Amino acid sequence: MAQDGEQTGPGALPDLVARIGDLAEGREEIPLARLVEEIGARGHAPLLMIVAVLMVLPLGMIPGIGGALGALAALIGLQMLRGRRGLWLPDFLGRRTLPAAQLARMAERMQPAAAWLGRHLHVRLQVLSAGRLSLSLIALVLILAGSSLLVLGAIPVATPLLGVPVAIFAIGILSRDGAVVAAGWAVLALAVSTLGTVPGELAG
Repeated sequence: MAQDGEQTGPGALPDLVARIGDLAEGREEIPLARLVEEIGARGHAPLLMIVAVLMVLPLGMIPGIGGALGALAALIGLQMLRGRRGLWLPDFLGRRTLPAAQLARMAERMQPAAAWLGRHLHVRLQVLSAGRLSLSLIALVLILAGSSLLVLGAIPVATPLLGVPVAIFAIGILSRDGAVVAAGWAVLALAVSTLGTVPGELAG
């Protein structure tokens, strides 16, 4: 279920993209702690959306960044599972910084897609987008996938491969569109299957 003060529904995605641009304006770097403070206050889904998009972008393939984003996704999953609002970050993770210029570019590039999705997403199948069982299962996926990136993050394709289904889950939860969440499960199965072939290809 939506937390108090958390904006959800199809219009939430364009609003989130605008907030990312505002956060990056006039800054060179943004500590993860600041990102969590500014965006995480709106609920888990907006913060998860940003983490997932960063995982998909080339930024997520930078050594150390993929693991940090994975750890952040796992912490979000843990808080979702516990049903608690907000997110606590250990100091070593909160001090990690993201380049503000890349965040600003990300927001700019996302604006047309976010506006399109805002017009075409619908509140439906809320048992998948807001039901306690569904959110608990997604939280477990975040914990497992995010924790795995502390190791798999060394494989360049691992972070974006896991970031795509996480982003789809976040869009579905944020917009309260259960059809999108269902698509996220299908994409997750494909990503896990693809990751299973990577070690063999690297060995070859």
